[in-house]
Amino acid sequence: MAIAALALAGCNGGEDFSDATVPGCPLGANCDINPRGDSLIELQGPRVANLGYRCGNSNGFTRDEAYTPAGVDIEVPAFHALCPANSRSIEFYIGSAIFEGNRVSLGTYLLPQQLRKGTYQLTLADLIESPRRTAIREGALGTASPALNRSALLHALNQQGNDPADKIIIPGDQTLPADSGDPNTILDAQPELAADNGFDYSDFDDFKAAWQGFIDRVNAGTPVDGFANDTGNYEARLVEGNNRTRAGLYAFEIAGECIILEGCDFGGEDGSTVSFTLNALVLPGGDILGGGLGVRASEGGNEVLDYLGFSSTAGLSALLELQNQSDDTLSVNLLSAGIGEAADNNTDAQVSGRFLGSSLYAGVEIQGNSDFRLDFPGADSELEEAEKGKITGKLLDEQLTGEPLPFRATKTGFVQAKPDIAAELVGDYTIRLMRACVNDDLGDDDDAGVCMDIIDPNEDTEDNEEISNDNGNYPETLGGETVSRERVRKDENDIGEFCLRITSDGLVTTGAAGACGNTYAVGLVTRSFNDPKSANLSIRLAPGLDQRADTPHFNATIEGRVDLTAGADDCGTLYRLSDENFEIGLRARWVEETFLPRIVLASFGEGEPSDPEARRFNALRSGAVQFFKGAPGDPDCDPMAP
Repeated sequence: MAIAALALAGCNGGEDFSDATVPGCPLGANCDINPRGDSLIELQGPRVANLGYRCGNSNGFTRDEAYTPAGVDIEVPAFHALCPANSRSIEFYIGSAIFEGNRVSLGTYLLPQQLRKGTYQLTLADLIESPRRTAIREGALGTASPALNRSALLHALNQQGNDPADKIIIPGDQTLPADSGDPNTILDAQPELAADNGFDYSDFDDFKAAWQGFIDRVNAGTPVDGFANDTGNYEARLVEGNNRTRAGLYAFEIAGECIILEGCDFGGEDGSTVSFTLNALVLPGGDILGGGLGVRASEGGNEVLDYLGFSSTAGLSALLELQNQSDDTLSVNLLSAGIGEAADNNTDAQVSGRFLGSSLYAGVEIQGNSDFRLDFPGADSELEEAEKGKITGKLLDEQLTGEPLPFRATKTGFVQAKPDIAAELVGDYTIRLMRACVNDDLGDDDDAGVCMDIIDPNEDTEDNEEISNDNGNYPETLGGETVSRERVRKDENDIGEFCLRITSDGLVTTGAAGACGNTYAVGLVTRSFNDPKSANLSIRLAPGLDQRADTPHFNATIEGRVDLTAGADDCGTLYRLSDENFEIGLRARWVEETFLPRIVLASFGEGEPSDPEARRFNALRSGAVQFFKGAPGDPDCDPMAP
């Protein structure tokens, strides 16, 4: 306040007015509802409209419909907060956060300062000891806890007639900063209605009694749901929120500090280094599907190159810890494929650590700083030893006998909180991964009936959008040969077409060897749209490297959008994600670069591959997806039906 006092004195001939009461807004204070910024933050489990938030110089209230705040050029989706990218935290509250306002804080979520995201998803369990997610409940079912008490108050404020399983709407006009019937306005004007201990009650009846006066006051103006007898339903919705915010795309990599410091133990001979980037899809239940290419190099020129993948028991716990789901131990198994010259079982490593917010930290210090401290300079605690990303065991032919090898990971893709799983989406689908036909004399691409023309999805344009070096499903040429035809890709077990099932809870599954069934969960519905009616899928055919013999087209990744419009004739064709590509009918694309292509490349022998071998290798790395509802041969839906 010294700056404000000096400014006042300067305007009045040196007379000091620093103790005077001056009307208006003090310098630096928030005196208006003023959402702004470019980072979107969504609180889930439950999703709440008319909930207050503040972050940096932005403050506002969530809404149940998308809107564009005055003075900014960004649409804020329903149930999202808008924050400046450099905000250090976001606080959610009931009441008022403007100058001299009164509020009850639901908690604060720390925002990373280095690994910043454009989108953040969190739940009430992330607001209590941020950046750590806390347990939803520690006592018996139906009892109180800090997270469930917060959920209970929000549910109690839900306007009657609104289904809280879908969303909570706190009464009041969301476009007005001070609606008299709004619980936020009531608590601001009568802060004595807040419970003395906030949310810190171990007995649920005591918690309800402490807040009942506030609920009665709100209910006198607008009927609200009030408290349930126990916390069972509140817990179910918080679990759902935790699961959806856990799901998404992730990337794991060796900590770069190991190269800078030259102090990490990679195992093996002096001068050895290891690098990998493992990409994974995490399902709502915590299953980790994924892997990638690992490389061990040494100064002597020796090299081990192999596909590394998580085992079928790898998962993320409810507290976002890497966890073996078969016995709940806090590490997951990393295995190797044994491709080419790489020895079988060259890797049997244990990978451990915990995600704090959207990232898992290595904790390696450089000049007194670490990746965790750089992201959270205001955190009240340090990164705990058990939370650090560590690898132990055998990695690419060598035992890690010294200190654990540090790694980090971060979330790279998010999923919608509550996609609509339409009835017509549920069912069994036939899928074929198509690849370019090439003239390489290495297979049967030249045999009659194997290859077919690549159909132009949009005949109104001069070019075929399927064949394009600019985001097409196929390159225009492969090794100097023009691409114009495609065929069904065969995997290492000679499986071509296979079956995927979409379940009523939004999981994508397959059976043994690609039969229809629920044996392996391999993806999920990530988002749904009403106009045009459609649903996005994210699929990673990697339910564990130990299941490779039973998994069709192991390691392939597919992102696509199922057409559920009336014009789709119940075929459920899978197109690209963007609106433009969806509208022209550009088929979804599959990508798989580090497993089958390298198996085939290794089969060619040592040395540089020939031009035909290079064409075959590249043809196996990506292509278009044939995807339709029902069995093969359906004349209405199968593009290969006679």
